[in-house]
Amino acid sequence: MAYIVFDMEWNQPMCAAQPMKGKNGIKLSGEIMQIGAIKLDENCEIIGNFSLCVKPHFYKRLNKRVRELTGITKEDLAAADIFPAVFAQFDAFCGENPTLITWGFDDVPILRQNLISWGLGTEICENSYNLQTIFNTQTDGGKSQRSLAFALEHFGIVPTLEAHDALHDAYHTALVAQKLDLANGIAAYGGGSSGTLWEHPLSTDSFYPYQNKRAAFADKSLVSIPCPRCREKLETSKWVTKGGNFYVALAKCDTHGEFIGRIKFSHVSNTALSAVRNVFKGSSYAIEHYNEVFEKSERRKERFKEKMKEQRKAKRENRDSE
Repeated sequence: MAYIVFDMEWNQPMCAAQPMKGKNGIKLSGEIMQIGAIKLDENCEIIGNFSLCVKPHFYKRLNKRVRELTGITKEDLAAADIFPAVFAQFDAFCGENPTLITWGFDDVPILRQNLISWGLGTEICENSYNLQTIFNTQTDGGKSQRSLAFALEHFGIVPTLEAHDALHDAYHTALVAQKLDLANGIAAYGGGSSGTLWEHPLSTDSFYPYQNKRAAFADKSLVSIPCPRCREKLETSKWVTKGGNFYVALAKCDTHGEFIGRIKFSHVSNTALSAVRNVFKGSSYAIEHYNEVFEKSERRKERFKEKMKEQRKAKRENRDSE
């Protein structure tokens, strides 16, 4: 068993509201263009490294912002292998039963998305952990998403390599991992806390445009949760608001178990909404969380009904007294 501390850089569509579709119809919010990784043994000693660029297939035009941030050029990508070949090498580097470690919760969903887009298996994603959460738990117990730079400074580690290179970021993340009790952090990971419920979405899909939320919830492709494993449309519970622009619902696949979905709405203009639907692994905590949100939503509705009832009563009394 090895810890694989990895980081990725990915290209993005020119318009975030119009992602391309890979194989199996999955919408690709980011196409991986670089994978960097550090292999740690059970004592967190560095025993290997990996770094390769990926030739673009879906988004062949390099997003200007991504190019400026990473320094990766179209020439770098043109000389690289396509994703299946690069992933095969990464998979071999990881070895059997790897434990994936990331800083943040974006990399694993993007990796899963790219694998599905190429029709590849996603088994490697199943055993993954966000080092941010372990860092917070073993330091000050904070709930916010700390930057890697924050963690490096906390431990007095001076970064020696430039950021936004996948291997460099993986290396600095590995240095932070060496300062933590990684084995115990993984053993205690989650613990039924809300902080980890939303950390590793199994699927992410974007929908656009809608005139309003009523129109969005009339769209069956948005509100019917697909199984992240087999992509079958599942019987989905009522979507209930968490407050603001977030909504949650439960679904269950007879083959792959329970899931919880979350929709986030955003205004893309004065007259249009976009929606991002993430699907996460279900758990006893997820079901408990949904039930709490559902009960709060029902109580809000009851309070609203009572308020409207009182207002109508007051209006009748005012009319009668005139």
